[in-house]
Amino acid sequence: MRRGRLRRSQHAADEVAQDFVQYSLDDYARRRRGARGWLDLQPAYAFALATHAADWPRGSGETDVELAEHWEQARGGSRLRWEQVRDLVEDAWLALDRMPVAAVHVR
Repeated sequence: MRRGRLRRSQHAADEVAQDFVQYSLDDYARRRRGARGWLDLQPAYAFALATHAADWPRGSGETDVELAEHWEQARGGSRLRWEQVRDLVEDAWLALDRMPVAAVHVR
């Protein structure tokens, strides 16, 4: 792998990835467009990983408000609002649900 380059596998983003890092790269390749560059989306993948690991409840309006507030604190340099990353986070949670625990690591 060349320095400074992201390497992606050949499998589709909706398949179970070898690990969460690979899932993130594959999903990013599928989602990126316009202002949604890696610097905007990467914090959302990290947020999904952290909230999944913390076993945040899903599906309630109250939880969504709490997640939005938490995203505002955790998004770092991302220019995206919660409404813009909610679907990405929910998709990542589903992917994490299907991954073996050993595959959920960051290199």
